[in-house]
Amino acid sequence: MKNSADPYDELMRPNVTVRQLEYLVAIAETGGMTAAAKLCHVSQSAVSLAMAELERALDVRLFIRGSRRGAVLTDAGRQVTADARKVITAMSELGASARSLGQDLSGRLDIGCYAPIAPFHVPAAIATFGTVRPEVDVQFVEGTLPEIQNYLLDGRCELAFLYQQDLVADIDTVVLHDRQPSVLLPGHHRLARRRSVALAELNDEPFVLLDVPPSEHYFQTVFDAAGLEMRPAYRASSFELARALVARGLGYSMAVQQPAVDQSLEGLEVVTRPLSGTVPTTPVVMGWAAGGRLTRRAEAFLAHCRTTFAMTEQSQPTARATSVAPGGRAARGTRSRILGR
Repeated sequence: MKNSADPYDELMRPNVTVRQLEYLVAIAETGGMTAAAKLCHVSQSAVSLAMAELERALDVRLFIRGSRRGAVLTDAGRQVTADARKVITAMSELGASARSLGQDLSGRLDIGCYAPIAPFHVPAAIATFGTVRPEVDVQFVEGTLPEIQNYLLDGRCELAFLYQQDLVADIDTVVLHDRQPSVLLPGHHRLARRRSVALAELNDEPFVLLDVPPSEHYFQTVFDAAGLEMRPAYRASSFELARALVARGLGYSMAVQQPAVDQSLEGLEVVTRPLSGTVPTTPVVMGWAAGGRLTRRAEAFLAHCRTTFAMTEQSQPTARATSVAPGGRAARGTRSRILGR
């Protein structure tokens, strides 16, 4: 019986190729070899052969093959796929570097965004970045905070817009902006003409909670800071539904992001007023997987967003605030530092 560590075996084992890694990623994204072959414009047999050679080279089983489920990644397959994405990105960056002697930023950049804040960040970021770096193809994906963090860690996204809350240790961040929350009121509300509103003044009224994690956790800290109990009368899974309920006079709500329009989708008035007093905040950050070097495309996009959203922040009303730490505790004192200001 041969020793598994026999140098002869290592010598005869085939090398891993970038093409094999590209096929592997395509299978992970499409769920099967036939679809992956179509995506890569090659035959299914070519993909099958390449994956057999890759498994032999790595000495690990990457797929569970079956006619009903297609090709399902094993745990080892998922880890190798995450590493493969990093290798493919690095090779793309190397090629761009060689072609441009360090000057060209052309290529694709994949970003992610926590879904509720996507309308306030993704369109503006892509449109304005496109005017200064038209050679960069920015693509995006939305999701929950856990989903987007997973996308960063497995290489599907290089950067992501997130709230600085409930983040895992393997995510590095910089703060883009930090705004106080506001209350949303129907246009006919008794406090609608106030310049600011204290949460205690609404304590006896129905509260409409934007129930998308970690919103409940964050808004709980706001109620706690005011010494009040949070008692949601309605739970809305979207920002526009929460605004629509408020516009119909079914309660008040709170939000961190502030749309430029003061009407619900039904055309009814929604008034936005800042909360008075010292209020916990949850900064919006740009995040990426810790421990690696960003591509030059990502570095350029990050620098652009720092400048763009710092300018937006300066146009917002100031307020006394305390940032909510990643663990959910309010950090008393100065506000989180806004990079780019």
